[in-house]
Amino acid sequence: MSAGRIAEVIKRVESELAEFWSAPDESRAEPAPKTRASTMNFVAVGSRAEVERLREQAEALAETHAGRTLLITLDDRLDPSSVQADWSATCRRAGEVPICYDRVELTFGVAAAERVASVVSALTISDVAVIVELAPGAPNVLGDALAPICDRLVFDSAETCIERLAEVARETRAPLADRAFVRTFSFRELVARFFDDMPEACRAIRRVEIARSAGQKPDPAALFLGWMGSRLGWTFESRGPAQGGGAGVVGRARGADGAPIEIALVDGPPAEELSWRRLDGVRIATSLRGEPLSLGCARLDKAPATARWTMEGARSAEHLHPLGYRDETWVLTKTIDSLEGDRLLRDAVLAAADWSAL
Repeated sequence: MSAGRIAEVIKRVESELAEFWSAPDESRAEPAPKTRASTMNFVAVGSRAEVERLREQAEALAETHAGRTLLITLDDRLDPSSVQADWSATCRRAGEVPICYDRVELTFGVAAAERVASVVSALTISDVAVIVELAPGAPNVLGDALAPICDRLVFDSAETCIERLAEVARETRAPLADRAFVRTFSFRELVARFFDDMPEACRAIRRVEIARSAGQKPDPAALFLGWMGSRLGWTFESRGPAQGGGAGVVGRARGADGAPIEIALVDGPPAEELSWRRLDGVRIATSLRGEPLSLGCARLDKAPATARWTMEGARSAEHLHPLGYRDETWVLTKTIDSLEGDRLLRDAVLAAADWSAL
């Protein structure tokens, strides 16, 4: 570990990592150059309390997306203008070939934090993408500085308020990726499937009811409504407490045709096995050629990884569908793998922030 003035510490990190990579691999019978896995630079930004979790995440991610990892945080106990660095390099065998990757942990003093973008630029491997993840506790000063220089910005709207994410989204042109958006992909796909061959029913929506688990974390309904509203041209107009604690109307939107749309949110039991609030069901009231049509997609109580998809009224159908979630390493991998811009998510985040601000 090294601590001190930024230029001195960074020079030492670069020197020692360069020495490691230039030294032959002594673990082989005949020493040979190390094989470097450089698929990306992964920069995880969080609070001091999150560092251990971020280390574990980096280890799991390296199994499929090895490269250089930088773990970055802020510590007001340090000399304000200093940075503390620790680094390591690891080699593992893929058959007969040793694959090596490295990790650098950087802790900035309060004043030094404004240099984080230049430090990260100096330490990242050239010619591969720079992926920045803002953990829930990421200090704003670090996130704001790194968002403009990354190739993809990862966050989790299930853990971070949507207003903060919208603020970051407005300040960067980098493609966005949201863990919560990945977790709810199947719900969006199943809801979109209702309208594959009846777009007129999509334009006739008059009520949306969303069920989600209770809790204190950010409401997953906001992002789902943001997705629907941004795709269908809705304008959110009002929001208020549910009446009587049930599925009362808590909001109103206007469709692209100016017609009113009621929005109801329902609290279910907490999802005790999860740290975030879970999306549990969506019910849509619409019509098809003048006949009422009710569309539903909801988790099964005894098998929450499966959803029941139903149509009742003008059309009738029922199917069961797996929702696809595996674990958080899988979720993070999905947020990283697609490096193109995602206007869909950006629009959903900004619309969700509009809803949440009412």
